Amino acid sequence: MNIEEKAAQIVAAAEVVTVASIDENGYPRPVAMVKLKDKNGGIYFSTGTSTAKTAHFKANSKAGISIVEGENSVVYTGEMEIVTDQRVKESLWDDWMLPHIPGGVNDPQYCVLKFTPKSSTYWIDNVFVKDGKYLNLFCQSCGMPMQSTELFGTNQDGSASQDYCCYCYKDGAFVQDCTMEGMIEHCVRFLDEFNGACGTRYTEEEAIAEMKKYFPTLKRWKK
Repeated sequence: MNIEEKAAQIVAAAEVVTVASIDENGYPRPVAMVKLKDKNGGIYFSTGTSTAKTAHFKANSKAGISIVEGENSVVYTGEMEIVTDQRVKESLWDDWMLPHIPGGVNDPQYCVLKFTPKSSTYWIDNVFVKDGKYLNLFCQSCGMPMQSTELFGTNQDGSASQDYCCYCYKDGAFVQDCTMEGMIEHCVRFLDEFNGACGTRYTEEEAIAEMKKYFPTLKRWKK
């Protein structure tokens, strides 16, 4: 199961979600809300027509939601829509709402909100993903950032490795049988590409010195 699938699973299992609107003073206002349903990329909530939350979304549709499950979290920013389709509202009605909306599904106070995510941030199994980019994964052999699944190596069973990149690790084995010094010598050949991508100006001597400090912290070279 990949990160996106795990995130979807966390959203599906959530009963209460923190929802943030922008208040009249321009500040985010987070509140806990019961999730009614998530379907086809939308997440639905219920509130009162006259609540502050509804007033905020009428004035500014920008919204954020946060879901926490154990040590994992899913955060979305996006747009909140006030649903006017009566058929949708009827399909989401449940009698547990009666203490809050005593007039039932046709009560003018019954308001349904639909949230549509535009940007995502996941912290799942100690992996940090922002809009599809893996931000805290580095190859534990060569130190290369692994920001997309295409850069992951493969384990013996064909599954993706989040420890090693595709250039260092394939089918559960290292592509190169080398020492740490040999890997540093190999990596410094790509210094121009590294400086260009990262906006740095390391000389070859500086790069080698930095790698000699950094590489011993990587999983493959730890003693």
